Amino acid sequence: MVSKQTPNSTLFPFLAGGGEVGQRLRAFDWSKSPLGEPDQWPQSLKTAVSIVLRSSYPMFIWWGPELINLHNDAYVPLMGHKHPAFLGKPANELWSEIWEESLLPMKNLVFDQQQSIYGQDLMLLLERKEFPEEGYFNFSYSPIIDENGQVGGLFCACHEETGKVLQQRRLQTLNALTSRVLSAKTKVDAGRIAIDVLGQNYKDIPFAAFYLIDPNGQEAQLIHCSGILPEEAPFEKTVSLADDATDDFWQLNTALKTGQPIWILGVSKKVRSIVQSLTDRLPDNACSYPVLKASSGDRLGILVTGINPHREFDTDYQQFISQISTQIATAIDTIERYENEFIQAQLLADIDRQTQLTIAKNRLKAEEHIRNVINQAPVGIAVLQGTDFVFEAANDAYLNLIGKSAEQTLGKAILDALPEIRNQGILELLNRVVETGEPFFGNEFAVALNRFGKTDIVYVNFVYQPLREADQSVSGLIVVANEVTELVKSKHATQESERQFRNLVIQSPIAMAIFRGTDLIIEIANETMLKTLWKRPFSEVQGKKLLEIFPELHDQPFPDLLAKVYKTGESYTEKEALAYVNTPEGMGKYYLDFEYAPLFGTDQTVSGIMVTVNDVTEKVEARITIYEAEQRSRLAVEAAEMGTYDWDIEHGVFQYSERLVEIFGLAPNQPHQHSEFSGAIHPDDLPIRAKAHEEAFRTGRLHYEARLARPDHAVHWVRAIGKVIFDAQQKPVRLLGSAIDITQQVEARKNLEEIAQELEKRVMERTLELRNMNDELVRTNHELEQFAYIASHDLQEPLRKIQTFTELLTDTAHDEESSKNLLSKISSSAQRMSALIKDVLNYSRLSRTDEQFVPTDLNLILKNVKTDFELLIEQKKAVIVQDELPTLTAIPLQLNQLFSNLIGNSLKFSEKNPEIRISSDFLLPEVARTIPNLQPDQVYVKLNFKDNGIGFEQQYAEQIFTIFHRLNGRKSYSGTGIGLALCKKIVENHKGVIIAESELNKGASFTIYLPV
Repeated sequence: MVSKQTPNSTLFPFLAGGGEVGQRLRAFDWSKSPLGEPDQWPQSLKTAVSIVLRSSYPMFIWWGPELINLHNDAYVPLMGHKHPAFLGKPANELWSEIWEESLLPMKNLVFDQQQSIYGQDLMLLLERKEFPEEGYFNFSYSPIIDENGQVGGLFCACHEETGKVLQQRRLQTLNALTSRVLSAKTKVDAGRIAIDVLGQNYKDIPFAAFYLIDPNGQEAQLIHCSGILPEEAPFEKTVSLADDATDDFWQLNTALKTGQPIWILGVSKKVRSIVQSLTDRLPDNACSYPVLKASSGDRLGILVTGINPHREFDTDYQQFISQISTQIATAIDTIERYENEFIQAQLLADIDRQTQLTIAKNRLKAEEHIRNVINQAPVGIAVLQGTDFVFEAANDAYLNLIGKSAEQTLGKAILDALPEIRNQGILELLNRVVETGEPFFGNEFAVALNRFGKTDIVYVNFVYQPLREADQSVSGLIVVANEVTELVKSKHATQESERQFRNLVIQSPIAMAIFRGTDLIIEIANETMLKTLWKRPFSEVQGKKLLEIFPELHDQPFPDLLAKVYKTGESYTEKEALAYVNTPEGMGKYYLDFEYAPLFGTDQTVSGIMVTVNDVTEKVEARITIYEAEQRSRLAVEAAEMGTYDWDIEHGVFQYSERLVEIFGLAPNQPHQHSEFSGAIHPDDLPIRAKAHEEAFRTGRLHYEARLARPDHAVHWVRAIGKVIFDAQQKPVRLLGSAIDITQQVEARKNLEEIAQELEKRVMERTLELRNMNDELVRTNHELEQFAYIASHDLQEPLRKIQTFTELLTDTAHDEESSKNLLSKISSSAQRMSALIKDVLNYSRLSRTDEQFVPTDLNLILKNVKTDFELLIEQKKAVIVQDELPTLTAIPLQLNQLFSNLIGNSLKFSEKNPEIRISSDFLLPEVARTIPNLQPDQVYVKLNFKDNGIGFEQQYAEQIFTIFHRLNGRKSYSGTGIGLALCKKIVENHKGVIIAESELNKGASFTIYLPV
C-alpha cells in the first residue's frame, strides 16, 4: 500500500506529543470552537497546553469565558466514559452534576479574585460510570494570566485519592471492630457490638443486620440491625433453617447451605429509607454473608450488609465485608470456648474448696500433698498470695513456661518477677478475679515474656481461680496455665493460608475449581466457573463427583490428564484445548486454556487438584473466522483483479493498492493524491460519481459505474464499491473501497442484450411447442396407467384358474407321482408370476403424483409392520430393537411398504435367529453437506436398519437396488428381485437417499436420509 498525508493535517509545535489526547487535539476541528484555530491562540494558552500535554501527572485547563476543557492523557482515567466526548467542550457541561454546588464557587475565586485554591481529599459524586460514583481528590486550581494581564483561564493539577480514603475508612472500621467485639461476654453482645460498629461507617455499610444461629442449627435469630429505624426494618425476627424451609428475601438459607456470599438485588423495594447516607439515593444491592467458624466451617450466623450505591462492589469491597465476617466469627468462637471452659472452672472451684477443707484439718500434710500434686502436674500451676500477688508456689512446668527459676520467682511479687507483663492487661485481670471472686478463663491469650534471653510472644490457655479462706474471703488465686504457642501459630498460619487460598479461588476473575480425591469430588468452584462454563448453581455440584455431573467428559482426554496429575504430582498446562461441556442450555463447544495443579496434604501426598480455566473460545473462533475471511477476501480480490483503497476523509489520507493505479491508468510506483484518481473519471460521468458519493455519505454504501478518461484515449469502464464509516455524530470519517475494470463485461453485456432479444423470440416459439408436447405426454401417461391395470388384471385371471385346477389335480391324482410333481411346479411358477405382476404394478404406482403427504408417526408404521410379520418373527425367534422414531410429513402407505420390505429382507436373509436394530437421529445441515445427494441447507432424519443376516459383498451395494436384480438363487431364497428397487423408489419419492453397507456373512445395514 502507498500512503501520503494531505496538507489538512498541519501540526503546531505546542500540540506535538501528548499521546492519544494530543492526537485528538491535532485532529480537532477548531474552526467550530470558541478558541478558533490553534495558530490564533494566545501564547499563554499555547504554553499552558504544551506543559499539560507533556506531563505524566493528571492536568487540565479551562480557558476563556466558555471554560473550554483541554486535558492530557493522565487525566483520562478520572473522566471515565466522558472521554473523548467532552474534549474541547465547556467545563460546566463536562461536570454538570457537581458544577453549581462544588466547582462553580471555586472557579469564581480563581477568575474573579485571581486566587489559587488547594483541596485535599475532596469528595465529589461524578457521573463517569453508569452511576454517580463517590470519589476523593487532591487538586490545585491556579489562574493563568493572559497577555492583557487578566485571568484567561484556569490551570489544575490533580490526583485521585479514592483508594487511599476508602482503605483508611475501612481500616478504621476493622480496628474498631477488633477492639470492641472481642470484649463481648456473650454471643448476643458480640452481634450487637459488631452491628453498632458497622453503623458508624454508613458510607460503606448503609445498613446491616446480624442473625445468630441457635445451638441446634434450626433457626436464625435477628440480634440487631443498623442504618434503618427499628419500626421500618425489613428483617424477620426468626428465620427457619430447616431443610424444607423456603428462603426469605435475604436468602439466608442459600447463603448458609452454599457457604458463599449471596448477592441480593432490588433492595430498594424493601428498604424505603435509611438513617444516614451520602445522597438521597437508596442502596439497591446487598450481600448476605455466612459467618463461619474458621477451624471447622461450622455455621455461627449470617451478616446482611447494604452496598454503597455510589461505589462498585469490587474485590477490595468484597474483601472488606469478608474481614468483617471473619472478625465476628472469631469473637463468637472465642466466647463459645470460654463458655465451654466455664464448666471446667466450676470443677476446679470444687477442687479448691476441698483443698481448703483439707488444709484446715491437716495443714502440714495438705501443703506437702499440694506441692507434690503441683510439681507432678503436666501443666503449669502457680499460687499467688496477697494484693501484690506474691508467688507462694510454682511447679516446674510453670517456671519453664515463664522462663524463670524458682529463686527468681518464689517469694516475689508478680511485677518484680515478671516486670514485662506490666501494661499487658494481666494485672487488671488478676485484680478483677480477687475483687469479684469469679474465675477468669483465658484461651490462646497472647503475652510478651522475657525468657531465655529474649522477648517472646507466648500464647497460653489459663485459668485464674480465686483462692478462698475459711470465711470465704479471697486471699489469692491459683493459676493453671498451658502454653499453646506452636499450636496457635500453626493454626493461624493454616487458617490464614486456607482463607487466602479460598479467597483467591472464589474472588478470581478466572474460572477456578478444586477437586478432592481420586473420584474428583468438587469442593470449590468460583462464580466465573459456575456461570461461564458449567452454567449451574454451586448447590448442584458441591460435594459431587466431576464425572457424575459431566459424564460427557468420559470420551474426552481430561479425566486421564487429571488422573495423571493426581498420580505424578506434576502440573499440566494446555492452551486452546477443545472441550465439550453439557450444560442446561445444551452441549457447549469451548476452546480453553487450562492448568491442573496438584494440591498436597500434610503428608506431602496429593490430596486434590486446583483447576484454572480461561475460556478463549471467542478469541480462537474469531481468529479462525478472521483467518478464513482474510483468505477468502485475499483470494476474491486476487481472482477478481480488484484495486483497493482506504480514504481517511477526516485527515485527508488516501491509501491505495498498485492494482488501483493500474486500473485508473496512472503512473506506476509513484505517490498519487486522491484528486488524481477522481480526476481520471470521464467528465461526462463525474455527476454519476458525485451523486454516488453523496448517497454513500447518507447510507454508508457506495456503488457506481463510470468511464475512465485514460491517457491512451481508449474507452475503459470501472465499477467502484465501498463502505463509509461514521463517527459518533454520524459524520463520515473513512471510506473503504475497491474498484474493478469492467470494460469487457460492459461490452459483453451489450452483446448479450442483443442476443437476449433474439433468444426471447426463439423461447416463445419453443414454449408453444413444449406446451403441445406436454399435453400429448399427459395423455400418453394416462393410457399407460390404464394399460398397466388391464395387463395385470388380464394376466392374473388365467393364472388364478391355473392355480385352482392344479390344486384339484394334485388332490385327485394319487397314483401318478410325476404328475403331482409337475403340477406342483406349475403352481409354483404361477404363484411366482402373480407375485411378479403385483410387484411390477406396485412399482408402476409409485410414479403417481396425486398421493398426499401427511404427518406420519414412524412408530405406528413400525408397529403395523411388526404385526404383519408377527408369525414369522415368532417362527424365526427374531428380535427387533428400536429407538423412539420421529413423526415425518410423508406418504404413509409408501413408508409402510418401505419398512415392510426392509424388515422382510432381514427376516428372509438370515441363517440364525435374526437380530434387527432400527435407530434414528437428526442430521443438521453442516453434516448433510458431507453426504452426497443431500441438500446442504436441509435438516434430515437418519434411519438405520441393521441386521445379522447373510449380508453381501460391498461391491454389489448399488446393483441390489436395480429392478429384477438378485444376488441369491430362487431355490435358496424366494422373491421377485423388485423389493429393494421399490425401497429406493419410495425414498426418492420423498426426496431422500438410501445407502447400503454390508460384508458377506456379517449382516447388512441400510441407512435412509429423509427430509424433516
